[in-house]
Amino acid sequence: MEYTIIRRHKFENLEDNLSIQKTAKTLEQAIQFTTALKMLELNNKVVFEILINIEDAFKYVNTPLLLNKEVA
Repeated sequence: MEYTIIRRHKFENLEDNLSIQKTAKTLEQAIQFTTALKMLELNNKVVFEILINIEDAFKYVNTPLLLNKEVA
């Protein structure tokens, strides 16, 4: 599944400005990228969000879970 990190700049009385910052292959990478971007940003009106494609999420939820190791 692919995760997209977007940057949302909120303006008063105007629409938000959205831009794609990075894409990640795992949720852990996406959280690391988002945390790093938040640490670098000084403006309080800028928010970073992780987006997931609905089709990817649907496939992920409907895929059967395969266990690699024996569970005790």
